[in-house]
Amino acid sequence: MMMSIVAVGDEFLITGFRLAGVPGVVVNDEAEARERIDEIIKEKKCKVVMISEDMAIRLKGDREKWRKNVYPLFVIVPGLEGPRLERIRELYSLVSQAVGVKLKLE
Repeated sequence: MMMSIVAVGDEFLITGFRLAGVPGVVVNDEAEARERIDEIIKEKKCKVVMISEDMAIRLKGDREKWRKNVYPLFVIVPGLEGPRLERIRELYSLVSQAVGVKLKLE
């Protein structure tokens, strides 16, 4: 079975994605998420992995390692409280690197 998209996260996040028709994997902590995402990457069955912003922050070092692969692409979903400042700073840094100009975060 070829999965093009999968969500990895807590039960609340996964239930929402399953209701929208996106398959998901429930994990309880970042160690379990890391293990499942490594499996997904090795299987090469998935093009997009959706994770919560909170989990993305906890897995930042791993995401930098995973970014070396073409696939899967990671979609980071903010929590109910909205985007966190730490993640916004990371996005500004990535955009600054991409365009070659240091952007100012206000």
